Amino acid sequence: MIPERLDRHLAFLLTADRLKQVVRKNRLHDGSRNENSAEHSWHLTLMALTLAEHAPPGTDTARVVEMLIVHDVVEIEAGDHWVLDGNAAAVAAKEAAAAERLFGLLPADQRDRFHALWTEYEARATEEARFARALDSLHPMLLVWGPGGSDEVHAPVTAGFMRDYKRAALEPYPALWALAERLLDDAVRRGALEP
Repeated sequence: MIPERLDRHLAFLLTADRLKQVVRKNRLHDGSRNENSAEHSWHLTLMALTLAEHAPPGTDTARVVEMLIVHDVVEIEAGDHWVLDGNAAAVAAKEAAAAERLFGLLPADQRDRFHALWTEYEARATEEARFARALDSLHPMLLVWGPGGSDEVHAPVTAGFMRDYKRAALEPYPALWALAERLLDDAVRRGALEP
């Protein structure tokens, strides 16, 4: 007989496996296909470990990793979206409802912990959450326009739009913002992005 707690773990983990089926808007670095949300979450956790030296002193990298591994679980139900002024409230509501249902599969202590990590990421009120958001903002730019990336044209997105869209998250981290700007400039030079 499997204990109820383990049954709840199993239900959550098998549901979380569906994150592999959520196709994101951005392509893999080689341009061969679109990335899925599980790949995105894994790569972000690796970025957090690799780029931790660019976080403010005292940032808890382990907490950043925890946030990044759970932040997109809601996409199982809510999907992947560009969040703009016109849809921000609707996306937030859909994701909040998904967080309640999906983290609710877990035993109460883990439900509360995972939900708190997700809420912290969304609120961006801590250094860890802001650094996690910066990495999440940089990630698609690194894949799509990084050195050796596909030269696929990404109209109607422009470099100017991406700078405006990503600036608030990345500018507090000068090295990461400089990297983002370099990636965008290179994409314009190669013709993969309009200025």
